[in-house]
Amino acid sequence: MMEDRGIEFGHEMVLDGRLLRLGGGCTRCTPSRLTLAAGHVADVQSLDAPAAAKQILMPPLANAHDHVRGVRPTALGAYDLPLELWLATMSNTPVCDPYLVAAAALGRQALGGCGAIMIHYTRPQRPARLGEELGDVLRAIRAVGVRAAIAVSMRDTHLLGYAPDATVLAALPGVARAAIEQRILADRIPSPTEQLDRFDEFAASLSDPLVDVQYGPYGLEWCSEALLRGIAERSATTGRRVHMHLLESPTQREFLDALHPGGPVRYLDKIGLLSPRLSIAHAAWLRSEEMELLAERGVTISVNTSSNLHLRNGIAPMAEMARRGVPLATGLDGFSVDDDDDAFRELRLTYLLHHGTGLQDGLPLGTLLDAACHGGRFAITGDTLRDRALTQGAPGDVMILDRSALDVDIVIDSDDAALVAQRATKRALRSLMVAGREIVRDGVLTGLDLPSIQAELDAQARHGANAYRDWRQVTTHWSNALHGLYTAGRHRCG
Repeated sequence: MMEDRGIEFGHEMVLDGRLLRLGGGCTRCTPSRLTLAAGHVADVQSLDAPAAAKQILMPPLANAHDHVRGVRPTALGAYDLPLELWLATMSNTPVCDPYLVAAAALGRQALGGCGAIMIHYTRPQRPARLGEELGDVLRAIRAVGVRAAIAVSMRDTHLLGYAPDATVLAALPGVARAAIEQRILADRIPSPTEQLDRFDEFAASLSDPLVDVQYGPYGLEWCSEALLRGIAERSATTGRRVHMHLLESPTQREFLDALHPGGPVRYLDKIGLLSPRLSIAHAAWLRSEEMELLAERGVTISVNTSSNLHLRNGIAPMAEMARRGVPLATGLDGFSVDDDDDAFRELRLTYLLHHGTGLQDGLPLGTLLDAACHGGRFAITGDTLRDRALTQGAPGDVMILDRSALDVDIVIDSDDAALVAQRATKRALRSLMVAGREIVRDGVLTGLDLPSIQAELDAQARHGANAYRDWRQVTTHWSNALHGLYTAGRHRCG
C-alpha cells in the first residue's frame, strides 16, 4: 500500500490524483481515479476527494534520442567541445560490461521521468560481439522496466570525418596515423547487404513486447547511398521504423550541402527514406522548405536542447518546426542540462528557450508537453496516444508527481501543466509505472540496485582509464587535423 498515492488490490492499482491529459485542453484538471489492471487502464472515474488534489497523474516523458552512455562524457573529460572534435574524443572509451552501461543509463533516465527511451546504439563496447552486447542491452531494459527502441547503428563511409579517410590520415603525424589505422580502419566494413542481413538476425533475437528494434543509420554523412536505399526499401517492406542523426551542426550543414546540391533532405526523400516511420535527431540546421517537406512526409524530429548547447550546435528552430506542422519529440542524448538525466529540467530549459521573445509568442506549452510525452513515444514505439492516453483500455503508463510540493506557496491556483513546466524536477516524481508495473518509487528503482550498478560501472571505467588517456593523446592529433580541414573548408568539396 502507498499512502496518499495508490492502493494495490491484487493485480489492480488504484491511483487518485489530478489527471493531466495532454492535447485535450486539460491544463487544470479535476481529481480522478485511475485503475490499472493487466498492464492497461481498466477504468477512469471523476473523483470528489480533496486528497487527490495532492497528486498529478500524467503520461511519462519519452526520451526520443539517446545512446545509453552509462559513463557520462563529463566523467571522461569530454566536454566543452564542438561536435566534430567531441566525436573524435569519444571514439574509444573505457571498455565496461555492456549490461552495466545500459542499466546505469536507463535507470538514471527512469528516475528522471522517462518511461520510454530511444537507444541509438552507435558505440558498442566490443563491435565483434555486437549480437551478444545487444542481448545485454535488452536484459537491462527488462530490469529497469522502461519501453525502449533499439536502433542498431549502421555506417560504411567517412569513418574519420567529413572527408575521405585518406584525406584525414594524410593530415596526421605518423604515430597517430598508425594508431588510428589499427583501431578504427583495420576491420573490413561489411557491405550494405551484409549489414542489413545482420540487422535482421539481431531483430529476431531481441523480441520483447516493450521493445521495438529499428534501423539506425548513423547519419547521412556516414552512410553510402546503397546502404540508405537498402534501409529505405526494407523499412517500406517490413514496416520497421528508422532512426538517424541529421543536420546536427553547422559543419554538417556545409558538408551535406556540398555533397547533395539539391539539399540533404530532398536527397533523403528521393531515395525513399522520408515517411512517418522515420525519426531524426537534432535537425538544428533545417531550412524552412525542408521543415515543410518533413511535415508533409510525417517525419518526427527529436529536439535535443542541452546536447545542442553542450556541443556548440546552436538552438534548433523548434517553434518554427511546430508552426510548419513538423511532428516533434524531445531527447536527452546523454547531455541533460545539469548532467543528471533529469528530463523535467530539460523540459523547462526547452520551454524557456522556445516560448517566445518580447511580444512574439513561440512554442506553446501544450505543444511542448505533447512532444515530450506523446511525440517521443511515437518515435520509439510507433504508437500514438494523443487521443487516448490515460483513457480506458490505454496502456498503463503513468507517472505520479507530488503536486503539493509544487504548489506549496501558490496564492492563486495555477494549472497543472504550468506547475510541471515551471517547477517539477525528478524529486517531485513519486511513482512511474510502465505497462502497469511500478518501476520507480520515491526516487528508487524497483527492478535493480542502481547505486551498486553505478559503483561497479565507475570502478570498471577507472580500471580502463590509463588506456583511455593514451588514446586521448591520439585523438588530440585527430581533432587538430579535423579542425584544420574544416576551417580550411575542405569538407565543402563534396
